[in-house]
Amino acid sequence: MIQGILTFQFKINQKETGEIEPEFEPIQLVFREEEFDEDNFSELLAENDIFGIFYQHTIGLFGVKYSYSNFYTGRLKETPYQVISYFKQVADGTQYLAMSIFELDDEIEIFEDLINEMGNRLDTIFDKLTRAKSSKQLSLIENINIRLKNEIKFTIFQVDRLSNLDKLQKVALIYNSEERLKILEILREHPISKKELKKILEKMSVNVNVDILLQPFLELNIIRRDWIKGEKDRKTGAIKHQGEYLFLVKDILIARIPNENLLNHFKETKNELYPFYRQRVIDYFSNYDPYTQSIEETKKLASILLSPDAYDFFILMRHNHYPMDKIPKIFSEFAVTEILLEDLKNLNIITEITDENDRNWICLLTEIKPLIIFPEYLLPKIRAAYKNEEGDGDITYEIAKKALSLMEITYPEKVKF
Repeated sequence: MIQGILTFQFKINQKETGEIEPEFEPIQLVFREEEFDEDNFSELLAENDIFGIFYQHTIGLFGVKYSYSNFYTGRLKETPYQVISYFKQVADGTQYLAMSIFELDDEIEIFEDLINEMGNRLDTIFDKLTRAKSSKQLSLIENINIRLKNEIKFTIFQVDRLSNLDKLQKVALIYNSEERLKILEILREHPISKKELKKILEKMSVNVNVDILLQPFLELNIIRRDWIKGEKDRKTGAIKHQGEYLFLVKDILIARIPNENLLNHFKETKNELYPFYRQRVIDYFSNYDPYTQSIEETKKLASILLSPDAYDFFILMRHNHYPMDKIPKIFSEFAVTEILLEDLKNLNIITEITDENDRNWICLLTEIKPLIIFPEYLLPKIRAAYKNEEGDGDITYEIAKKALSLMEITYPEKVKF
């Protein structure tokens, strides 16, 4: 859960003696909860951490006078939080920081796009704020500060929206993460110990948190965890293959299906769009196979499902259709409707249909649904891995027996969306 977004201006504060007293002067500090305020924000973000993050942003930048910006993601050292930080140096050398503070168990990667979008907007705000301060236009400074505060509040609101994911979006989390896709790839071959999985994932990301990565799999009942009692090595006497293991009991795809709600509605109401829309659906699905859908396309679908504005529009269109000139204003203040609609059209999620009066309508062409599969393909792989214990599978009798038992037990279980 996001705790707040805090913005500062870095000042040198040179004394007459030539000594300097650098400080970070707060500009706008916006907190999600009343627990924190401008007097106790050091409980969220200590001064030493601010200087440390500032250093990460400005390595090699000191003394250079030009416009520059970047992002930094990391864990704080003096408080139990993590941060996505945005740095901006304007053309005259004035420097700003905007730090978004998250709890340690937050999966901040899914919020990076929102923070990046905020950073793009803050570029303009910090430029204007610098010019207003230089010309000492107090009323303009006040108005810019109000806009800055509203930008921060809006971003916190967007992060909150993205924090409350439904089951479909949790599936999207799997396909929107290279680390989670690696977990799925491994478990589609054989069970693996959590310890070994961690070693593999650390080659992809140094600061990997396996428990956070596993959350959507566990919440969707796709994998099971169980403790395996190890076996004594006949040569060394050491206990091998003991520990927590992960087992795939359901496989999952992000698939497209026809939007039956709209098809039935058009047919029942004898809507004039029905033949045009029905033909568009037939044309698309006659060439579609969810099992041959490319991973690149699946990643794009996952990205759309994790975009608050795009997802809200997708949900709205499940039961509705609209003329192009009367698209509902459900998007956030900063969403560009034309670009969002174009993205959805390019992905064949929505389609534009022209009626007999040459009026253009937007309809949902493809519904997006998770496809749950019983991983029967694992049975021969588990048997083969057990017979070849020296191979990559490294499956002992106990591991193989547990894998087959879990698949048998969980076979009748349904995952509902």
